Amino acid sequence: MRATRKKRPPVMTPKRWVALLIVLFLGILVALNVWYRNVFSDEWAAESIAEKKAAAVANLVEVDGADKYVWDETAWVVQGKTADGKLTYVWLRDQSTESVRAVDAVSEEQIRANILQSKPDASITHIRPGIMNGQHVWEVYYSRVESGERKYAFAFYNFENGTFIDNYKLPASRLAQ
Repeated sequence: MRATRKKRPPVMTPKRWVALLIVLFLGILVALNVWYRNVFSDEWAAESIAEKKAAAVANLVEVDGADKYVWDETAWVVQGKTADGKLTYVWLRDQSTESVRAVDAVSEEQIRANILQSKPDASITHIRPGIMNGQHVWEVYYSRVESGERKYAFAFYNFENGTFIDNYKLPASRLAQ
C-alpha cells in the first residue's frame, strides 16, 4: 500500500539556490579583491613613498602621477605642479634626485609630432619620461608594418632639447594572413 502522506518539501528551494549563488559570487569577489590588494600593496607603497619624496624635494603641491622606469637603471619619474602652477618632472634615482620644469623641456606633443613626421605610419603605444645612460629622455614605444611584418621599436629623445639619441628595434612578429 502506498503512503498517503505528502512528500517533505525540498530544503533547497529556487529562492535558496539564488541566495546561495549570490553569497558565493560575493565571496569570490571579496577574495579576488583581497588577493589583488595583497599583490600590489608593495608597489603602491613604493609609489606613495616616491610621490612624497618628490613633493618634498621639488616643492610640489600637487602630484599628477608617478611611474617606475626601468632601463639601464631603475628610477621613479614623478610629475607634479609647484606652488606657482608650473608642471615639473622629478627623477628619483638611487644616488640622486633631479627635477626639470616642463617649460625647460620638450613636450610630449612635440616628441609625438617629431616621430610621426619621420615615421608617418608609426603606431605609437606610449611616450613617457625616463632615464638612459644617466640623462633624462623621452621613451617612445611604437610599431610599424614593414614587408608584412609588424615591427616594434623604442626610440629615445633627449628630454631637454628633443634631439634623437638612439633606437632599439625588437624582433618582428608576422601579421595574420
